[in-house]
Amino acid sequence: MNREISIDAHELTKTYYLYDRPIDRVKETFHPWRKIYHRPFDAVKGLSFTIHKGESFGIIGRNGSGKSTLLQMICGILQPTSGYVTVNGRVAALLELGAGFNPEFSGRENVYLNGAILGFSTAEIDDLYDEIVGFADIGDFVDQPVKTYSSGMYVRLAFAVQACVEPEILVVDEALSVGDVFFQQKCLGRMRQLRENGTTLLFVSHDMGIVRELCESSVYLHKGRLAYCGPSHKAVQKYYNMDHRQVSGSSGSENGGAPVASSLTGNEIWKQDISQSQDGADAEILSVSMEDKDGFPSMKATIGEQISFTLYYRVNKSGPIHASVSIKNRFDNLISCNGTYINNLEPQTLAEGAVGKIVFKVQCDMEAGPYTLHFSLSSPGDRPNRAATVDETPWLGPLSIEWDYENHKAPFLGMFNLPVFCSFGEDTK
Repeated sequence: MNREISIDAHELTKTYYLYDRPIDRVKETFHPWRKIYHRPFDAVKGLSFTIHKGESFGIIGRNGSGKSTLLQMICGILQPTSGYVTVNGRVAALLELGAGFNPEFSGRENVYLNGAILGFSTAEIDDLYDEIVGFADIGDFVDQPVKTYSSGMYVRLAFAVQACVEPEILVVDEALSVGDVFFQQKCLGRMRQLRENGTTLLFVSHDMGIVRELCESSVYLHKGRLAYCGPSHKAVQKYYNMDHRQVSGSSGSENGGAPVASSLTGNEIWKQDISQSQDGADAEILSVSMEDKDGFPSMKATIGEQISFTLYYRVNKSGPIHASVSIKNRFDNLISCNGTYINNLEPQTLAEGAVGKIVFKVQCDMEAGPYTLHFSLSSPGDRPNRAATVDETPWLGPLSIEWDYENHKAPFLGMFNLPVFCSFGEDTK
């Protein structure tokens, strides 16, 4: 990889002053003894990282973590309170819906307007115009005022302009979430092509599957601070585990004695942090690993394939144990909760100190998209469907279920596959 630096951020901080009432701004300005009425709020604080030319770089974090503020400083829209960011190359940014568009202008006029903003001459845009309009695929609406566009049409045209001019640095901030799945696929294909051609890609998204697939490295922001910077799959894991138990490479016992690594595969999607083990719990989950249909570690599967999860747990107090796995979709809907109890298995009872193993085989009969997973141990209750939770993991993932809807017949339509049996016949009456 070319190690030329595209973006270099050093101790980047953006501080805002918050006031309880609007009048407090005036009081602070004219107070004879300069009384302070504000309280400082650091939207981002002390961020340092380097992005090299041709690198695809993700920025992830929960809402309010400072992602958009960081992008605006990189693009020069906001000035940092302290620190600095150096950008080497022409930047094309898709920061928010409609940014850079004049709503009274037609789509055609806005193409030329955006091209001029990016430093292209009219003749250069003339050469690119057919490619831009073809990529946007909005038909005759290109000659209509953009104020009449839907959000999807807005983002189609905006992305087409930014992507077809082949910028040196392309910045995309969650804008693609308003497009349909086919246009998203088209955009992702274009971004991969730009990356292969040497464009530096800076990508913000809440879709962790896309971040893992598209970005080599990522930063994870937590409350405006840099929580992690490194390979994207590790950044995503940090994202899902923050505020829960942290991922840990340790495999020793809680007493620092013999390791339990003989029971661990090294392919874990989650592993217990020994320092946060549950005091007094009857049993503790040690790790969870996933394998695809061919037995390889993976967090991807195609609709209809069977995947397997292996959960290891340690018994602290001998007693009956059930286990379950829960799955949620991207809309936070519980798709399934199933396990040993639902499958009519007798609870497992092991001796104190033993390490138990539970295998879940899941048929992926749900629609394509990202899913999160949750595993738990429980002791049987006195009544049906009642149990006491003994230990549980945080929500893990993302598990990416995939299907090429554009080129292959869908095995079903809807959120999940409900078996339906059909037959043809003829009424001879």
